[in-house]
Amino acid sequence: MRVLGLRWPYVVLLVLVLVIQAASGLFFVFSLVADVFLIRVPFIPWEAYEILQILASLGLLCGVLCSIIMLALTVRRSRRIEDQISAVAGEFQSHVERQFQAWGLTPSERSVALLVVKGFSNGEIAEIRRSSESTIKSHVSSIFRKSGLTSRQLLVTGVIEDLLAALSQDPA
Repeated sequence: MRVLGLRWPYVVLLVLVLVIQAASGLFFVFSLVADVFLIRVPFIPWEAYEILQILASLGLLCGVLCSIIMLALTVRRSRRIEDQISAVAGEFQSHVERQFQAWGLTPSERSVALLVVKGFSNGEIAEIRRSSESTIKSHVSSIFRKSGLTSRQLLVTGVIEDLLAALSQDPA
């Protein structure tokens, strides 16, 4: 189980630190109000009161430390996501070309397959390539046969899944 991208032991620790920090803050507010209105707290000996102030200060410092750690983790995760996005943006075309080459597609089939992946219909592809729709249908059939796929959706899904698999193997 994950909350905020953290495993549950870290979430429990974070909640515990937040509770300690909230209790520390409340203690200091209570202490200030008591000082302003000259309220003496007879049920707490001054030695215990001083120890509570030290513990409350440590609790607040723990909160600051946890905030710094969480900020560092967030920045690291953000950088990793940015790297993955730039990898997808920059490597999509070359990855698709490698995949089409592995399937043994001809240059014309590669061009048609890329337009299929982009979502164009056979008619639109024929217009873009200035060829007949029957030629495009022939290319699409050949692409399906060579790739082992049976539909446009599977072609798009296959390209994207292979790209995601390649990115997950990336050391970034």
